[in-house]
Amino acid sequence: MDTVKNPRKTVLLVEDDDDERDALAALLEEEHYRVLQAPNGAEALKLLEAQPDQCQIILLDLMMPIMNGWDFRRLQKRKAELANIPVVLMSAGAQIAFAVEDLDAAGYVNKPVEISDLLEKVERHSI
Repeated sequence: MDTVKNPRKTVLLVEDDDDERDALAALLEEEHYRVLQAPNGAEALKLLEAQPDQCQIILLDLMMPIMNGWDFRRLQKRKAELANIPVVLMSAGAQIAFAVEDLDAAGYVNKPVEISDLLEKVERHSI
């Protein structure tokens, strides 16, 4: 049970691969994070708009159907109530370091995800 003294941080995990999303969510929950999940950027925006003050960090896959990570981040930054939530990008692409600067992201993790790297980035960048 959550306590007032030590509330769990909420992570929004945006990943189109169901198995990878479920595995990452389970690992984050084991580390006592509350995890919201979305299979694409459009669903992630709906979740954030419904509860904008509930999320402390977004883990964002770049390559997704319906709405990719680039489009999600550009829309997120245009909404004042969502713009300051830090984003950590996740991608297997070699150009991810350039995407961090282009999208003004807090950081990135390469896929396949190293759990220790992911947890360190979540802890360091969550608000």
